[in-house]
Parts: sequence; structure tokens; C-alpha cells
Amino acid sequence: MRTTFLRFFFVLCLSTGVFAGGKEINPSPLLVIEGLGNGYSAPTVTNDRIFVTGEQEEMGYLFAYDFKGTLIWKVKYGEEWSTSYRGSRASPTVIDSLVYTSSGMGDIGCFDIVKGQKRWSVNLVENCHGGYAMFGYSVPVLIDKDRLYCVPGGSDTNVACLNRFTGKIIWTAKGSGETPGYGAPLLFRYADRNILVTFSYMSMVGLDADKGELLWNYNEMFKGVSLCNQPLFSEGFLYVVEGEGNGAAKFEISGDGSHLRKIWSNLEFDTYFGGFVKTGNFLYGSSDKHRLYWSIDAGTGKPAGSLKFKIGSTVSAGQELILYNQNGQVGMVSIDNGKMTLNKTFIISKGTGEHFAHPVIAGNMLLIRHGDALLVYDYQQLSAN
Repeated sequence: MRTTFLRFFFVLCLSTGVFAGGKEINPSPLLVIEGLGNGYSAPTVTNDRIFVTGEQEEMGYLFAYDFKGTLIWKVKYGEEWSTSYRGSRASPTVIDSLVYTSSGMGDIGCFDIVKGQKRWSVNLVENCHGGYAMFGYSVPVLIDKDRLYCVPGGSDTNVACLNRFTGKIIWTAKGSGETPGYGAPLLFRYADRNILVTFSYMSMVGLDADKGELLWNYNEMFKGVSLCNQPLFSEGFLYVVEGEGNGAAKFEISGDGSHLRKIWSNLEFDTYFGGFVKTGNFLYGSSDKHRLYWSIDAGTGKPAGSLKFKIGSTVSAGQELILYNQNGQVGMVSIDNGKMTLNKTFIISKGTGEHFAHPVIAGNMLLIRHGDALLVYDYQQLSAN
């Protein structure tokens, strides 16, 4: 069985140009911002500002910059995780005139975007009976209308909904009763319900977002590393891609939204925390097991293409992917029905620590955070070179 798979995999590599390299370029960034401290969180961009978090001397700071790289303000938002892989985890969330943060030690804060004045804060352990994940709280808050959703991860308060203007609790849910996972929560409308999907350490929990009612607690496929990637809802189906031992799966949701039925699974497609995207009828991401970028057919779960570019993050840019691998290489990849062609590559040489943060595309800007540094490139110019 293994010999058959390896033979198929080698043929697949040859047929998709997996061993071909792209053109190496050396672009100059529009902007380099340094002095952020330790962190893995991606920046958040509005129409005139860039918000990013970083850890300095065990304290988390929220920075607001303009597009020229001028610091507008910097405020403390809470104690950050420093036990292992020290640094900020969750990206800030900006809604209207407010920006929300979440620290590795469970401090959630709400700040005014103009001057950075704190409106309110809560601690998920002290105020919501939460429990720490192995690598600290890493989940950004999710905002919808007047509500803020978060994952305290306690045995009784597993998931919580707060008033986003005051921080007061609207409802709590026991969920799985496990400590938190690491993937961002997902909210979508289905079967006349607002459904909230989030991960605990080894379970996928579905809740009625309005009431906190538990719809499902699914853990059958999760037998490996902890859960780090946000799930994806597309055309009535729920897709999950998680790390080693878990793999990928497609689910059908019952008519009333209360149950899941697994349609297919693929243990070979197992990106740990690099995320995945769906373009057309194909899912793209990296496979930790095979140390390659992969694509699979969303209809069948079968492999469709592969690309030799180590492993790392995957971001969609229409009919192009931006890959940022853990060696600090950025790849610009064209896609065609699951096939991937590496067109250009360049190196992120500034910054500190691991290359774990996900790139961000905002308008014509490509933003890549590497520890202490944030680099901003002209994406249109990169595409034209």
C-alpha cells in the first residue's frame, strides 16, 4: 500500500512541475517597521492605519501606524505568553471605531482607534473561569454586530459571548469542556441560524451563536496534534484541515444545523498552523507530513497537485497564492484547477524568530510580519516584475 502511494506521489510530482523553481527577485519594501518585539500575530489593516501587536518584557503592546510607518500610538493590552514561543499570538480585530486585542495570558481589551484609550478589559481566566492552552491563548476575538465571541476554555465556560461595547457576559456555553484550541472561530448563517464554530484542544464545537446552545461537539477525526486552523464554510459545506494525525475533511450539515456528516477525509493533507484556502473547487495548503504544498479536490478529497516549497502559510490572492514558508521564503504561485506553478520567490531577511505569521493582502499592499519587524510591499509591483 505504501509503495503504491509513493509511486503515485512521485508521478504526481512530475506531472505538476513540483521540482521547478520560480524566478528569484529582490524587491525593496515600501515600508519597514521595526521595534515591535516578539510576536507571531499578523497585522490588521484599515483604510488608513495598520494595527499590530507585540510582546516586550512579557507585556503585550498594541501599535497603531499610518501608511508611512509613523507610530500614532502604542498601548499596553495585557500580559503576553512567555513560557514557550514567547510573543503575541492573536491578531487585533477592528470594527468601526474600536480595536480588540487578546493576550496569551487571556486579557481581552477594547480600545478606541483614535488615541488608543482603553474602553474595557476582561481576563478569561479570572472573569470567565477559563483554562490556559499549552502555548497560551492564541485565538482572536470574533465580532458580529454588538457581540464579541471568545474561547475561555474552562470546564464550565468553554465558549463565551460578550457585549462588545461593555465586556459584559451575554451567554456562556460548556461546549467540550476542554482547554482552547488555536484556530480562529468561524460564524456563518445556515438553516435560519447563526452558527458559531470553534475549536477546543481536540474537538470542533458548533453552537447557536444567538443562544449559546450546543449543536455539535465533534472529535472523531482528531487524534493528533492540537487544532490550529480556522475551518471554512463554502457552498453549504464545512471544510477542516488540521495537523498531523488529523488531516482534512469535508462535512455536510444537517437541515436544521444540529448535526454533521463526514463526506470524505484525507490524512495526507495536514497543515499544522499554516491555514488553507479554497479557490474554485480546490483546497490549497501545506502538508507537514510530506513537507510540500498540496491541493486537493474539494468534491472528492483526492490530491490534485503539489509544489516543493517547504511548508508554511497560504494566502489567497484571486487566481494566485502567496506562500510564506518557515525558511522565510515568499512564493508567488499561479493556480489552475489544483495545479500550482511557482513564478517568483524572495526572502524575508529582516526580523527575528520563526517565520510563523500569516501574510496579509490589503489593497495593493502585501504585509509580512517576522517577529520584531513588519515589512510592507507593493503587491501590484511584485506581480508586474
